[in-house]
Amino acid sequence: MRLTRYATPLFCSFFTLNALAQTPADSTRSLREVTVFASRLTQPSNQTGHAVTVISGASVARYPVNSIDDLLRCLPALEIQSRGSFGAQADVSMRGSTFNQVLFLLDGMRLNDPLTGHFGAYMPITPAEIEQIEIIRGAGAALYGPDAVGGVINIVTKTFAATERRREAELTSTTMRGEYNLWHTNTGGFLAANRLRLGGGVLLNKTDGQLRDYPSTQRSDVDLKTYSLSAAYELTNKLSVAARASLDRRDYSAQYFYTTAIGDQSRETTNKDWYQGQLRYQHNERARTEAQVSSSRGTDYYLYTPTSVASDHLTRYTNVLLSHQQQFSDKLRATLGGQADHRLVVSNDRGNHDQWHYAAFGVVALTPTAGLALTGGLRLDHDQAYGTEVVPQLNVSQQIGEELTVRGAIGRAIRAPDFTERYNSNGRPGIVPNGFNVGNAGLQAERTMNYEAGADYRPLPGLTFKATGFLRKGNNQIDYVPTPGARVIEASGLTNLNPAATYRYAQNLFDVTTRGLETELVYQRQFTTNTRFDGSVGYMLVKVRNADNIASQYLANIARQVVSGTVSITSKRVNGSLSGLWKQRDASAAAAISRTNNAEYTVFNARLEVALLPQRLWLTGQVQNLFNEKYSDLLGAQMPTRWLMGGLRLALRK
Repeated sequence: MRLTRYATPLFCSFFTLNALAQTPADSTRSLREVTVFASRLTQPSNQTGHAVTVISGASVARYPVNSIDDLLRCLPALEIQSRGSFGAQADVSMRGSTFNQVLFLLDGMRLNDPLTGHFGAYMPITPAEIEQIEIIRGAGAALYGPDAVGGVINIVTKTFAATERRREAELTSTTMRGEYNLWHTNTGGFLAANRLRLGGGVLLNKTDGQLRDYPSTQRSDVDLKTYSLSAAYELTNKLSVAARASLDRRDYSAQYFYTTAIGDQSRETTNKDWYQGQLRYQHNERARTEAQVSSSRGTDYYLYTPTSVASDHLTRYTNVLLSHQQQFSDKLRATLGGQADHRLVVSNDRGNHDQWHYAAFGVVALTPTAGLALTGGLRLDHDQAYGTEVVPQLNVSQQIGEELTVRGAIGRAIRAPDFTERYNSNGRPGIVPNGFNVGNAGLQAERTMNYEAGADYRPLPGLTFKATGFLRKGNNQIDYVPTPGARVIEASGLTNLNPAATYRYAQNLFDVTTRGLETELVYQRQFTTNTRFDGSVGYMLVKVRNADNIASQYLANIARQVVSGTVSITSKRVNGSLSGLWKQRDASAAAAISRTNNAEYTVFNARLEVALLPQRLWLTGQVQNLFNEKYSDLLGAQMPTRWLMGGLRLALRK
């Protein structure tokens, strides 16, 4: 049985060499020609010096998933720690990072919520608007700023991307009904007409949910809605403007999401309004200047029990970014820029706080000889939370012949504690219940040095193998550590704690070393005009060690091994896809609520489509958790068992 658990995902991985249809990149381009917009230099992926995965927007609709963070679970060398159904909430880990050490960008503008990293994957975008999703693994703080420790996830949209589009129109829609009164809708479109671009969509997931196991009497109900609308217009041949407005609304049962206390009956409602603008001036084919601004307003209403006082938070985040990209010659390109942002929280639980952050940065890409690419970045950062820091980065890649590229990177990264880590429960009315997380206002910023070396090997057309070894040495790592209430009171001076209780108190761990290996195998093949097979599979090995062997909340939950991949086929009449995930981590248990985390689990999702109108309309059936595995990513947060659904998918393109 144990061998089967290990072998099943690996078997599917080898099967991808013959059958897969989720196109990780546009079929008209080889992997080495894929452009990475998040590089600040719009670089080819093989020149970034990082391990990069690019997923085209065209392929997203055919994955057996219902949300963007469910999609991330299928991608190589990522660990997603989900708490609920259909993307209700998920933490993202890269290279053994905590969820706070991954930076999310939307068209280059940071999405990370200033209140808590648990909201990092709340992406105010719908799948129909996506040009591509870029996964850049490894430190990138010199380019992108704080939080880019484990890696960066950048979503590039069709409206904002610096690509040529003149006449194009598409409408896509997937609507499914399922068990437990599930409604799923993913509908949107894009129009390019001469100087105008328009994009928008709606993503809805609503269900009564499955009944949770004893001692719970609640269901895992969710009501998740995302609405987005964007437009861009070329005022002249050189000057263009773009704007976006997005709304994300979530209401869900959050029982055992954050605690393993028997009295937990939590419910949570979050709202996020996102507004983004861009002014782009294309001086010529070698020079471009961009001014970007984004503003978000978020609310979080968390009710622990129906009779308790709710935690009520309002956050505002404003970010302004100015950059100029210049190509001086075929061998030298550079980007210079500056950034300013403001974070604010108004909370009955965490108090009222605001912070400013400023930065100036420069990135230079040099290709001194054929195949050799050097990318250097330097950032001067000032934040009210940690003062002034200099953050350097150097990436190197060398192409050897047509088949092999070797690469390496070294860089520093920094992350400031968020408002939850610093102030959680500090202002909570009454006595904070046993087992709660308690913030520490005296936390220092995390600082890490990051090293990586790897290679991309392309032995056959359409086949690429990537392998990367990485090492991260950090100090002041922030995590929650079980601590007696009396000691927390002594350290914090808080008066709303019970000295006889035990709390998870936010602390700086002295030294944390993370090392590991990640691999990725990608295969693409077009057999006929209408039949295409593609595939990807990844394996990740991570070892995390803190110098004092302190048992902390989130570091202890990081998986030691992960295998993830997708198998699929697209043809004129039938489409099929299968995604698989195997995860190994430390076992854990919470006796009070009869919950356990097994040391490993395996989960598959599957989708089958039959064309009613070829290339336009499909009858769709989908199964989440095909083999009915009982599992959870985070102790107590029970994930769904088998879930059947079906409906129609429409795709009209001109």
